[in-house]
Amino acid sequence: MKHLFDSIPDQTFAIGPVECKKTLTEIFDKAEKVVLFTGRHSADTCGAAQFVTEIAEESAVELFRWKDIPPEPDIKTVSAMRDFLLECGADTVCAAGGGSVLDAAKAALLLVETKWDINDLFGVNSFSSANPGRKLRRIIAIPTTSGTGSEATQYANIVDRENNVKRLIAEKETVPEYALLNSSFTGSMPDSVTLATACDALSHLLEGFLNTRADETSGSANYRAIAGIRAIVENLPVVLKDSSDAKAREALSFAAALGGSVIRFKSTGLPHLCSFSWFGRIEHGMAVAMLLPAAWQYYLGNPDVCSRTMELAQIFQGNTPEEVINSYKVFLKNIGVPPSLAAYPHLTPALMAQTAKSAGANKMKLELAPRPVPLDESEKILSDILTKAYKGE
Repeated sequence: MKHLFDSIPDQTFAIGPVECKKTLTEIFDKAEKVVLFTGRHSADTCGAAQFVTEIAEESAVELFRWKDIPPEPDIKTVSAMRDFLLECGADTVCAAGGGSVLDAAKAALLLVETKWDINDLFGVNSFSSANPGRKLRRIIAIPTTSGTGSEATQYANIVDRENNVKRLIAEKETVPEYALLNSSFTGSMPDSVTLATACDALSHLLEGFLNTRADETSGSANYRAIAGIRAIVENLPVVLKDSSDAKAREALSFAAALGGSVIRFKSTGLPHLCSFSWFGRIEHGMAVAMLLPAAWQYYLGNPDVCSRTMELAQIFQGNTPEEVINSYKVFLKNIGVPPSLAAYPHLTPALMAQTAKSAGANKMKLELAPRPVPLDESEKILSDILTKAYKGE
């Protein structure tokens, strides 16, 4: 699976402990001041912080650490991180953690590099569209979970507390310059986090693979998607049974990064659109995995998606697209995913109705779905998808 990373442009992937140490040493040998962004505890627990600190000491660089990134970083957090970067005068920025840490670090460095207000950076390539050809510094990403794929994407999800919503920066200049994949850092994840993050990665891979209308954006993305999907299906049950299985954890780590590389070029679809504002109510990975079957059934109205679905019959057994989707649902059940969104008390029919209405206002995302959603029918279509997922149909 390692060779699949060679086809990902504009990024360097270091695979395994030895290669990660060699790569980071080479980077630090050219640096003077380094900032390490982490969460409050996980980077210490898993060894990632010690890994960076030891190499910094060997390379005689000045290391500054910020370790106060919460699970749901908001605009205030990112602004404080920006101020910390400016105060330190760092020339190199590392981020070790899950998707929240990597996203916040991307956004903070982007604020420093552009000198823009964060509200002007939300959206798709807001800065690079206004400044064509300008290159910015990018972070060194060290993922400690196997799920978000943030180490391979241009995305940074940041909470806007004032409006109580997550907002997205999709800026190509935030794709990490280096991604260091050392799966030993993922070994301290509890089973619940392993499950939720792997479900997120699986959704990225499946949603990107099913997005036949974006096939032209990357000639190799579908190959990476198939490899990643197979890796999760084969190895996630192993890790949930034996969390110390290093080989299986390595496969999940690779799959998560492949998932990120897929959605970098091929947009996620309706599951991500519908669950975007549910933070704090349900783990993101669980939400998108549980929403996918109903959205997938809607996508089958596109004949190309039907054909693409049958390419997955080698992984999710079935003689028809509907049977393939059912096999996916059986897989979720077997790994411990609840059968319906109703299992989460903070997800209610009223929230489903509100989501259908608010998500239906995202015209661009509706148009990018594998089967486009007409704006004037969006609330009805999304409501049907959400209702089916809520009831587990």
